[in-house]
Amino acid sequence: MRSHTFRILSGLALGILLVWLAFRQVEWEAFRTGLSACRWEWVAASMAAGLCALVFRGFRWRRLLLPVEPRTQRMHTIGAYCIGNLCNCALPASGELVRSAVACRDKSRYDKVLGTAAAERVVDLLTLGSILLLLAVFGWRFIGQFVIRHILEPLALSLQSARGLAVSGVILLIGCGFFLLLHLGRKWTVLNRARAFLQGMWKGIASIRQMPGKGWFLLDTVCIWILYWLQIIAVSQALSLGLLPKDALLLSALGSIASVIPVPGGIGAYHYIIALTLQSLYGMEWNTGILFATLCHESQLLVSILSGAVSWLILPTDKAWTSR
Repeated sequence: MRSHTFRILSGLALGILLVWLAFRQVEWEAFRTGLSACRWEWVAASMAAGLCALVFRGFRWRRLLLPVEPRTQRMHTIGAYCIGNLCNCALPASGELVRSAVACRDKSRYDKVLGTAAAERVVDLLTLGSILLLLAVFGWRFIGQFVIRHILEPLALSLQSARGLAVSGVILLIGCGFFLLLHLGRKWTVLNRARAFLQGMWKGIASIRQMPGKGWFLLDTVCIWILYWLQIIAVSQALSLGLLPKDALLLSALGSIASVIPVPGGIGAYHYIIALTLQSLYGMEWNTGILFATLCHESQLLVSILSGAVSWLILPTDKAWTSR
């Protein structure tokens, strides 16, 4: 209970710090002027793209679920995904636990369902890494200095610090714990249960090899990232920034890194990363970057809240979604 509370409070504290770092240089009069000049029909188009991305995410997750939950229905999976996405806005990394619980018909299969959610996140990370690598290869002069200065150098400095060594020690201890759990778990009941749970999760992760329609899974992934790209394009049009398609793809990829930072809904982290990118790579004013990031983030946050709330209200009572 204490660790759970500490996790929430530390996430909130980090989010507040990042919001302060992002917004401390904002000139609020210029910010309000930029909002008044915004073309809101383009923001609405960005929100529509975000909603479609959630639908495709539900479709893609269902393909992973079919080997462990064969009777899973599309609307049920989409609703579960929206509810999990809503929970992520309040507590980072809680969405996977919640959506797996909602989507699981047989509670004895929860570990396997959770494994499919983990597998989907692995696919997301691999896709994000591939996009960043592609952008680096074909536009290294354009983004290379930014990546070195703002990502690689801070990472190297953190690893040299005592804090970095402490984190490395914790990771090593966790790794040793997993090793003992897997090899000695049979000797203790509690460890044996934990070992069985991890094995079930692994079966869920391995469902990616057994799922039907792997080509459709790949197509869903492509559609998701196209919709993310269209979100950025639409907000760029709303503010008349004139970003090129490759610029929008870069911002989509770098903005997705904010989801890895343990703050509620990526708030603060997304704003800081996007504003820093626009200022460092494109020479835009910080105010413009923050305005752009705010419209992107808060419009999608509204989509997450509304879709999650509607799914929360409808999913338990709609017999078509929950029927066997």
